[in-house]
Amino acid sequence: MAKLRDWIRRHQVVVFFMIAYGITWGLSFAYDAVLNNEQVLLAPLAFLAFCGPALAGIIVTAICDAEPIRGRAGSAWGAFLLAWVISAAVYVGANRLLNRTPLSPAFVGFAAVAVIPVPIVISRAQSSRPAVRAYLSSLIRLRGVWRWALLALVLFPGLILLSIPVTGLLGSRSGGGRQFPATGLAFLGMVVAKFLYQCFFFNATGEEVGWRGFALPRLQSRTSPLIASLIVGLVWAVWHLFGYRAEGQPILTWQFWAVTLALHLPSSVIIGWLYNRSRGSILVAGIAHAAGNTTIDLLQPNLSWAFYTGTVAVGALVLVLVDRMWRKLPLSHPVGTVVHDRLALALPIRTPGEGVTQQATPAKGVF
Repeated sequence: MAKLRDWIRRHQVVVFFMIAYGITWGLSFAYDAVLNNEQVLLAPLAFLAFCGPALAGIIVTAICDAEPIRGRAGSAWGAFLLAWVISAAVYVGANRLLNRTPLSPAFVGFAAVAVIPVPIVISRAQSSRPAVRAYLSSLIRLRGVWRWALLALVLFPGLILLSIPVTGLLGSRSGGGRQFPATGLAFLGMVVAKFLYQCFFFNATGEEVGWRGFALPRLQSRTSPLIASLIVGLVWAVWHLFGYRAEGQPILTWQFWAVTLALHLPSSVIIGWLYNRSRGSILVAGIAHAAGNTTIDLLQPNLSWAFYTGTVAVGALVLVLVDRMWRKLPLSHPVGTVVHDRLALALPIRTPGEGVTQQATPAKGVF
């Protein structure tokens, strides 16, 4: 067991990817059943599948935590109950506004059960394990990063909206337009509901906790933000295979994967830039991800995917050039410093011939 733990400590990113894929793809049948066969009772497992990256990051961090347990379990339970109530309220409110689901005791009870994976992830920010608590603390902290959160809120929507007039100016036609079921304040309420739904059940707590919160900083300890973001983008794109298959996408064609990678790779660079600029804020990364998906869902019939992908690619290129993302982050960078400290604590080694336990450098124990 000790050898296995030591191997995991030295190959954290690899193990993370394996667990994330294992959880998500292993439970992909639930998403397929909910989407195509209306087996709504499997919704809790479907949400658990979407939380695969987050759960993988928590599991690996807990295994690698070399510090003693601190604090009381009561704070984690309190955080769980609060997150549970908020998550259930978001689920009920979003379904009421977006899907016109009738409000009933049965529906509220179902929502309370279905959302459980989400408060499990959020409550780990109050974990008694120091490494897990430090890892997830930025998920629930807006203080100090609210400016970056505002930028994250508008960056992808701005690129999406910019691609629409560009499409028109270049003479290309987009879809025939979408008829929204509401206007004014009612429409604003729908946008907020959709955004919160994306944040809670998919993008922030499910994905970004893992992709940017766990994998990216560890990869950046060995390579540049650009290369690390591209690696995460590749794994992130392929991870969606379970959803693409359930949705009937042409996953066996090279054209589909060319378009998918052309969108995910520059998007990963942009979200990675926001994560680093916000001093490693998972919340900022999650806001950017959810804002982009919300806007796409609302405007999709008006979008030309080719022009939108091109706009995102240009935006990513500008950030790469301006921020020199091909250079490694210095250890003095907030993201680099935090990861260095955590990995050093997680990687005990023995000096040959002396039997004295020392701390390993993270550069030798990440992949």
